[in-house]
Amino acid sequence: MPKPMYVWSGSAWVSVATEVESLATYATQSYANNSSDVASGLKPLVPSSVAIGSGSSSVSTLGQVSFTGASSVSLNDVFSTTYKNYKILLDHSASTALNTSIRLRVSNSDNTTANYARQYLVAIGAAVSGGLSTAQTSWALNVPVNNRASAECTLFNPFDSIQTSMQVINQSDYTGSTIIVVDGYAFQATTSFTGFSIIASTGTITGSVSVYGYKD
Repeated sequence: MPKPMYVWSGSAWVSVATEVESLATYATQSYANNSSDVASGLKPLVPSSVAIGSGSSSVSTLGQVSFTGASSVSLNDVFSTTYKNYKILLDHSASTALNTSIRLRVSNSDNTTANYARQYLVAIGAAVSGGLSTAQTSWALNVPVNNRASAECTLFNPFDSIQTSMQVINQSDYTGSTIIVVDGYAFQATTSFTGFSIIASTGTITGSVSVYGYKD
């Protein structure tokens, strides 16, 4: 019968089989903890705090912010030197006919200067139109009218002191029709930002928002 082999663990002699099992467990847990990085190249980010204009909110361990009956939702300290570019996923419904917009923020305060610009294409049924807005105090997103709306936002260089830009594809329901909007945004000043706000023009919104950092 073969004799068991032992190795020094740092504090005691343990069998090789026990040590191998411990290493396998550690490797499996380590992979699970970093699976979002391995699979997608994106790291979920947890805001340092969330401010709600009205209603209520909660934050999951991976940073997803859920909100109910909110006139605005502000996420603080999600942008930093760790990542240059970010993904924002927004899904929400509206209490009434309203517009949704985004403002950038720093030091727990929105930037309301007239430096927000937007170029967009809108498709409703077979009709397609476009437009340009400059010198705005926020970036307009979409028009959820008592139904769901979603937006996938790619944000470039928000923390760096250079022009911040964002590309968005968003969809919403409007009187039984589906609206698709493709947006290109620019903040036309060299400002460093650490967070952002989602704002309802009137009424409230209910849904969730998540932020991810792109790995270099």
